[in-house]
Amino acid sequence: MSKATVWWNGPSVKQFYNIPAQPLEIGCNFILNHRKMHHVCVYDRPVMIQIEKNPDPNVKYWTRRQLGTNVFNTFDSQIKYKHYRGISGFCSGTLALALAVQLGATEIDLLGCDWSLTNESIYDQQYTWRKFQPNKTSKDKFKLLQVISEMVQLNIVHHKPRELGEKIKWITPEDYLAKH
Repeated sequence: MSKATVWWNGPSVKQFYNIPAQPLEIGCNFILNHRKMHHVCVYDRPVMIQIEKNPDPNVKYWTRRQLGTNVFNTFDSQIKYKHYRGISGFCSGTLALALAVQLGATEIDLLGCDWSLTNESIYDQQYTWRKFQPNKTSKDKFKLLQVISEMVQLNIVHHKPRELGEKIKWITPEDYLAKH
């Protein structure tokens, strides 16, 4: 069984920054400001431009198909359903989940998933091109979580479980931290 730890940027992620290194870690956007990663997923071109100024040579960077560069790799997702059709993702977070599946993860621990609770990101101050905070959720994003949870064991680590899919397993931060 191959396990991936996927780091989203909701405020709840901060409590996990000091856990020991995991075998496969995939983060989003500016996660390297807080923690070393194996892979970083970026969806927005302005974030890519900032990262491309000084990329970490020990990290593999990923973006959506249309934006690939000599720093940022792309892939065609093996996840398929009516409104997804193998695209890479809807945002950096869904891109990171699709990448975990693409890399062969059979189980994913998802940290920092604050969907339906807040649209805040710990990096809002660095998203200087935005005039407003975008909505983090959509029906298609929720559907993607459900589809992924049917392919692999998806564990969301959060103190507040939500109805995001019946196969999704919820783990309290306390239980997760006790294991790490």
